[in-house]
Amino acid sequence: MMLRTFLPKPEQRFAAAGTALGALFPAIWLTTETLFTDGSFTHWNFSGALAAGVMPFVAGASFYRWSYSRRLERELRAARRAERRLRNEVHRDRLTELENRSALEADVLRALRSDGTAFERRPLLLIDLDRFKAVNDTMGHDAGDRLLSGIGTRLRRAFSGEATVYRLGGDEFVLLGPGSPSDAEVAALAGRVKALFDAPFDLSDGQVASGCSIGVTFLEPGDLSTGSVLKRADLALYEAKEMRGNSHVIYAPHLARAAEMRAEAERDLARAVAQREFFLEYMPIAGAASGAIRGFEALLRWLHPVRGVIDMEAFVEPLEQGALALSVGNWALRQACRQAASWPSPVGLTVAPLALQLRDRDFLGHIKACLDEAGLAPGRLTIEVAEASSTGDMGLISENLHGLRALGVRIALSGGAAASLPLNLVGELKPDQLTVDLPAIRRSHGSERSVALLACLVKTGQVLRLPMAVRGIARESEMDCARTAGAVEAWGPWISPALPARDLSALLRDRDGEDARRLA
Repeated sequence: MMLRTFLPKPEQRFAAAGTALGALFPAIWLTTETLFTDGSFTHWNFSGALAAGVMPFVAGASFYRWSYSRRLERELRAARRAERRLRNEVHRDRLTELENRSALEADVLRALRSDGTAFERRPLLLIDLDRFKAVNDTMGHDAGDRLLSGIGTRLRRAFSGEATVYRLGGDEFVLLGPGSPSDAEVAALAGRVKALFDAPFDLSDGQVASGCSIGVTFLEPGDLSTGSVLKRADLALYEAKEMRGNSHVIYAPHLARAAEMRAEAERDLARAVAQREFFLEYMPIAGAASGAIRGFEALLRWLHPVRGVIDMEAFVEPLEQGALALSVGNWALRQACRQAASWPSPVGLTVAPLALQLRDRDFLGHIKACLDEAGLAPGRLTIEVAEASSTGDMGLISENLHGLRALGVRIALSGGAAASLPLNLVGELKPDQLTVDLPAIRRSHGSERSVALLACLVKTGQVLRLPMAVRGIARESEMDCARTAGAVEAWGPWISPALPARDLSALLRDRDGEDARRLA
């Protein structure tokens, strides 16, 4: 302990030991020579004394050097091990044990350089999981991690020795294939990836079915970075996600132009929010039998400085895809509740929220705040869920819908986009009303068949013992059909166009005696 205190470094202690040994051996030799000769020091000459004096220093220096060399060798071996471990950690994803983004960037840059060899137009498949967020939300992040690990294992086993699999992060994976395959060969490769998702994944909490969307591109001679390759793959992936469910899209130049148009639309929408260019109009909802005004549907409009008034259908897609959907949708809901509070009871308000609003965990709290702020009774508000929203995201919005029902808000389910009611949703949601969307029927089946299909859908609702409403009445024959079939409410351009808020007062004063035909 004392020695470590005064000589903390190992080399110093080895040097001290060497010095001691270097002094011990000459001392033993000299003592032996003295005892076994004449007992005097007369035989000591200068050379022997010098050697005896230098020996401790030589031995100490040798021991110091040997210890120092050993320490350097150990440190070098440890540094090499640390370097290999660090390289493995830098290029390896810990959860899935796949190569990570850093490894992908290195491999892509190496492939782009080609080093004098023939350039290979290698395929890159960007894979994004379907419903991964739903797994995280309903089963927890541990289950999500096990799902990612299971997918990584399937990909690695399926393409071992054939292609390299990477995990970019989150629920995105990349498959970098060899050679310069044709589009047909790449489509077959994407099909093999999609086939890996056919069987459910076994998690500790049960089995989970998942799908994937795939964006495909190729490494091109003009590429300068991995980012440019991934940007093309991401554009193709965006289109594949729009197709829903185990789909793949191969990048084409028109996808970049479409992305630029979306970005321009988002910038335009951001300016519209800042300049307060959005406003509401209200479509009168009449009783199908009586013609009396029973409520209004709030419709979002955009007063564009160049294009004039734009209906929501023309800008809803870029709005829902951008970051402004919640703020614009929540503003419209708050504004509509404030206006509806001035209407005589029991005139109701119908609002169709954006899909992102229905998936928002704060949606129920925002509804409560809007009703309390406006002083509007919950029973006078109807939240209409579009078919496209409900079928794709029922697991995410059902909690909000049940909360709305507990609050006393009415729920309407809009069907007819495919000329059929979403019957599987009716039992789950137990809506207060089903809405037949006549414009969607006309788009799908033409105007000639719209009346016949309308009567069929209204009768179906009556079998389910649910009140039926009809949106988009454009002709007298459609209104007559709705009445005869037993619809309770109807609205559309034949009854009345959408009206600004300032024009509703006069209409509401005479609502009890007004016939629907005279509103137009």
